[in-house]
Amino acid sequence: MSSPTISVAGEIDIVHISNGDAIVTIPVRMHRRSGKRRLRATKAELAEPCSELTTLQTSLVRGYRWRDMLDHGEVASMKEIAERENIDFSYVSRMINMTMLSPDLTEAILDDTIPDLTVEEIAIAPPDLWDEQLRKLKLHRTLQGLVRHP
Repeated sequence: MSSPTISVAGEIDIVHISNGDAIVTIPVRMHRRSGKRRLRATKAELAEPCSELTTLQTSLVRGYRWRDMLDHGEVASMKEIAERENIDFSYVSRMINMTMLSPDLTEAILDDTIPDLTVEEIAIAPPDLWDEQLRKLKLHRTLQGLVRHP
C-alpha cells in the first residue's frame, strides 16, 4: 500500500446536470503517515500488511528488538547496543522507551492511526503511568481510537 487510497467518510452524492455530465461528491478522510498527508485507507486495506513501515513503527520495532537483546543477555547494556550499531546511546534509550508505551499508544502506532506525533514527542521521557502518557501527548480515547486535543 505505497500510494494513498480513499476512504468514504459519508454519503456519496451524484448530481446530474442538464448537459448530461454528473458531479460526484465523495467525502474522504485525510491522515498523516510519516509526516505526509495521505488519504485514509479503507478498513479492508488496513487489514493487509504494509510493505513500508512508518518512522514510529520502525522505532517501536527497534526498541522491542533491543530490549529483547538486553532481556536475553545478548548484550550487557544499552551502551553496548549503541557501540554495536554505531549509533548514539541516547537514540537507543529513546527507542527502548517506546517499549514502555501504553497499549493504546502501541496499538495506534502499529495500526498507523496515531495522530500527528513524532518519535521525539513520544519517546523522550515518557511518563510511567499510561494515562499520564496520553495526557502529556494531549490525547484522549474515543470509540474511533486516540484523538489529539487542539
